[in-house]
Amino acid sequence: MEPNFEALSLIAEVALGIVGFSAVLIGLSRSAEGFDEPDKFRIQLLSYSGFGALFAALLPFAVFDLGDKNCAWQVVSWSLASYAFIGISVFPRRMLRLRMSGHAALFPLHIFAFQTGIFTLVFILSFLMSAGWIESLATCYTVCLLLFLVQSSVAFFRTMFIRSIN
Repeated sequence: MEPNFEALSLIAEVALGIVGFSAVLIGLSRSAEGFDEPDKFRIQLLSYSGFGALFAALLPFAVFDLGDKNCAWQVVSWSLASYAFIGISVFPRRMLRLRMSGHAALFPLHIFAFQTGIFTLVFILSFLMSAGWIESLATCYTVCLLLFLVQSSVAFFRTMFIRSIN
């Protein structure tokens, strides 16, 4: 079974739009002092999730042209699992450090759980896909990419509308 290439194209376009639009807005709102630590974190999370959705949506276009569908699914599943694992290993620790350094109001526990949960869920689902424990690979892969889009959208809105009080 091949992935739904139309859905992947749409996800890639939306991800590119989120990252591009946010880059313009962030660039225009940047002050002379630069960004504070919470904004840097949220911009990095937004970029990481947005580009993750973008590249994960484009990867099947290259890999599925090679011919072997089982091998292609292994490549895209392991790539997605690896990307999500890197996110799990970086972003939760940084958010906890920001909470401990006086920014707990900007990063409440439900936001921590939501953002960490998305990385964890994408990792688990993509690992299960690569292990062969999920049969509906195309649907599961699309759901994982949509989760990255949700995460980047939340980070975008939080960056734009929930500001630190200096």
